[in-house]
Amino acid sequence: MLYAASRSGTLLDDEGDAKITAATKLVAPATVGGGNIPAATLWWDGFTLAKNRSDADAEASFRAMAHAASSKEMVAKAADQAVWLVEGFVPGPKSVGVIEAVKMGAKPYPMLPQMGLMHGALGSEIVEFLQGNESAEQALKDVEAAYITKAKEQGFL
Repeated sequence: MLYAASRSGTLLDDEGDAKITAATKLVAPATVGGGNIPAATLWWDGFTLAKNRSDADAEASFRAMAHAASSKEMVAKAADQAVWLVEGFVPGPKSVGVIEAVKMGAKPYPMLPQMGLMHGALGSEIVEFLQGNESAEQALKDVEAAYITKAKEQGFL
């Protein structure tokens, strides 16, 4: 299995200020609940196959992906592109935070259709707050209203 560390890669790439990049170190996530719960989620922890595939095609695809992800050579070549939870993976600077979150027992992100609606509502309604044109309280009310509207349209509420 792998965990994409897509956000950390850009923090430590050669595109930004070299001094800032050199001084940036990724670490374990902050905690909540008295230090027992990582304040992080893991976005990716497996493979996804379309449900409209035949059983034979799905099995063959899964076997191919599992075989590819088990190769020590592949893990070594792609070590800087993702965090691999397979034997032989040696975490680099971009992987430290994710590896620590895994060790701490971070839970997978809830990939439910309702979460997509929440992301959309946040993305569209938080703009006025970020621009300084409305209060956080008003922005959150707007997010809630936008979410409720979409959730009702899609039959979730």
